[in-house]
Amino acid sequence: MRRLWLFPILLLAGCAGDPPAPPQLQSSVQVFPRVSLTQQQIQLVYSGVQRVLSDPNSARFSDINAGRQPDGTLYVCGLVDTRSVSGNYTGNQPFVGTLDGRGFTPTTIGGSPEQQHSIRAYCAQQLALN
Repeated sequence: MRRLWLFPILLLAGCAGDPPAPPQLQSSVQVFPRVSLTQQQIQLVYSGVQRVLSDPNSARFSDINAGRQPDGTLYVCGLVDTRSVSGNYTGNQPFVGTLDGRGFTPTTIGGSPEQQHSIRAYCAQQLALN
């Protein structure tokens, strides 16, 4: 009977160890060569982002950067500040998407603070913004 209490303790001791490492950005991320966008391309980015905003006319854009993928598609990152449903500005929200012959398709805009940090870090890595 005395040995039965020892088994659970040994099992728990085996669970102790180093804490898991924090998640890392992908080490195999491809860096896209940076390109300058034309005014027409910038307008396509604005339009693509504005299509998904609750108050598209309030959108203020900044820090737009682009890189060319091997297939010619442009990978675009930037920031947008817009009014929320309550009428207050949200603060700069990062966005990312692709620009091709059909226009700009946003992949992600804003999100939780953790998601925003991940978007910014991923864009910095993809476009070598450091």
